[in-house]
Amino acid sequence: MKIVKIFFLILCLFIIYHLTSNISLAQTFDSASYHIDWGNFNMTSGKKSSTNYQLTDTVGQNAPGKFTSTGYVVKAGFQYIYDNMAQFSFVISDLDLDFGSLSPNIGSTQSNTVTITSPSGHGYEILAIANHPLQTINSSTIPSTNCDTSCSISNSGVWTQSTSYGFGFNANGDGTPAYFTDSTYYRPFANTSQNDQPVIFMSEDNAVADHFAIITYKINISANQPAGTYQNLINLIAIPKY
Repeated sequence: MKIVKIFFLILCLFIIYHLTSNISLAQTFDSASYHIDWGNFNMTSGKKSSTNYQLTDTVGQNAPGKFTSTGYVVKAGFQYIYDNMAQFSFVISDLDLDFGSLSPNIGSTQSNTVTITSPSGHGYEILAIANHPLQTINSSTIPSTNCDTSCSISNSGVWTQSTSYGFGFNANGDGTPAYFTDSTYYRPFANTSQNDQPVIFMSEDNAVADHFAIITYKINISANQPAGTYQNLINLIAIPKY
């Protein structure tokens, strides 16, 4: 009997730039580390609302507004800070996948869903890496898949044959088409025991809200696979792009 369990670790990496000022003098701000000259001094700005309307404004700036051209977007005015008030978030629907007992030459799958919100900057990247191959306490392992012909930690391949053995994953949804052509394409996990680096499997270049993808984990074993309880830990790492 081969029993397989997979556990997950969520990592969200944030890059925050924060400027502080000790003294403010009209349009000039100074601290031990910074000197900032402002091009104008606003009379008022903020977020106003009533029963029938909501308004964000900047009053006193020379040219507030949104300006676009090839290659850039300029949002001039304090009212645009409210575009970025939503928090970066990353959620995995199930952190403990139990494959139960496996049968030789019959592919077994489990899945969970990842959901991401990246409200500012240039989107996000989600990367994956395992701590080691699926293995027992006696170090018997289920190898990483090579798909039907070939695939790698950075390139997916078709995996449909019952005699193609191993462990791998597919992702289907927002931000995944560049990495998996369709639901028959899989790739093995990078793993730290082989000194691999995490590999991107889902990304987008724009701000998103509640975009999601279904990750399918697949195992297929031969009749010679030793019996035991196999486990590993999958790290999913979400990074906002700036």
